[in-house]
Amino acid sequence: MDLFLQGKVAIVTGGNKGFGAASAYELVKEGAQVLITARNEADLATTARKINSEFSSSVETISADLTTPGEAVRIANAALDAYGRIDILINCAGASQGGVFWEIEDKVWEDSLSLKFMGTIRMIRAVITTMRKQKYGRIVTVAGNAGKQPHARMLPGSAANAALLAVTGGLAQEVAAEGIVVNAINPGPSRTERWNTLMENLAAQSGKSVEEVEASIMADIPMDRLGSPEEIARLVTFLASDAAANMTGTSITADGGWTKALA
Repeated sequence: MDLFLQGKVAIVTGGNKGFGAASAYELVKEGAQVLITARNEADLATTARKINSEFSSSVETISADLTTPGEAVRIANAALDAYGRIDILINCAGASQGGVFWEIEDKVWEDSLSLKFMGTIRMIRAVITTMRKQKYGRIVTVAGNAGKQPHARMLPGSAANAALLAVTGGLAQEVAAEGIVVNAINPGPSRTERWNTLMENLAAQSGKSVEEVEASIMADIPMDRLGSPEEIARLVTFLASDAAANMTGTSITADGGWTKALA
């Protein structure tokens, strides 16, 4: 299937690893020009070298902290300077830690909302003017299924994800007539560095082993396995493409059947 991504320009936040790095890889594979951004400059360089060596492309990088006002505009300007336009924004930045509700400190909640939620808001604001002028844009946010099906030990992330889904639905209505579509993806438990860190923290808090904590979550997943960044990246790429041009204001859940709902 031709996804019509040849020559399109994409920004991928959280592009140094996990869902972001996998999404950048898939977008380049389909012919897009990509700028990846994250806080860790060394990881960004490693990811860019890997993609560029395989596809002889020119992935651009910019180190930035989306919790800092003004950084999103700097990222958008870097993409415009490099490529002259912005067609696609993939929001992958941000991770949330969990725990027992009454033991979670304010900073955990603040960190979750500061990067994952407000970082995404800042990036959308930074690119939306360009997309409106072009009468074209694709915005895809990697939220998480805990936004629709909260988990008792992952509530800071659940709150940020639910907020992102609300913005996705509302903003899509605002800009649909201008050729801009806004969608989200809700991954379930997936084998990423963020997941491993979450499991380690929950294990330390509960006095259980990482294997025990993970097994308790896996028990609710009918497919009985974790997802992979590559699986989510393929869905990201589809939503970022014109193959999904008639989809907006919605989300795709990919969680191995964890979420129980009507199809």
